[in-house]
Amino acid sequence: MDGTYLAPPMPPHLDTPEKRREFIVGFEDALAAQPNAVWGDNEIMPLTHKFCDGMYVREIFIPAGMLLTGKIYLRENPCFLMMGTIAIITEDGGLVMMSAPQVVISPAGCKRAAYALTDVKWANVYLNPNGHAEFTEEFEKELVCNTYEQLPRIQRKEIFQ
Repeated sequence: MDGTYLAPPMPPHLDTPEKRREFIVGFEDALAAQPNAVWGDNEIMPLTHKFCDGMYVREIFIPAGMLLTGKIYLRENPCFLMMGTIAIITEDGGLVMMSAPQVVISPAGCKRAAYALTDVKWANVYLNPNGHAEFTEEFEKELVCNTYEQLPRIQRKEIFQ
């Protein structure tokens, strides 16, 4: 299934962007309630940070069988599925099954819930106009936020029209 992208039909309880957003937030809450939940850079899903000429690349390894959610992107950015197969749901993109290699553009305000069917390598590329040379919490706040309430209103994608 290399390089495939499949969008299965949405179940009725996820047939609108509002319902998908509610599902993703509830899914994250359910994961957070698990005693073995992990957050951020950790031994199970390690992150790699690379910097070059006004850009930042964030790569994550996701082991097969992992359920996860991502943070909310503040700006549009390219994402690369470099290895593996993953099922993803987003509020505006619905449910998709992706197999590497794939390149997608994440819109501002995008948050994902995902299930890794195989071991996965995923990378995001961000502009780094302030020339950060290392990854810090302060730099991360320039890239992502944790809740939709933190998303600046001017950057919210109007998908609920």
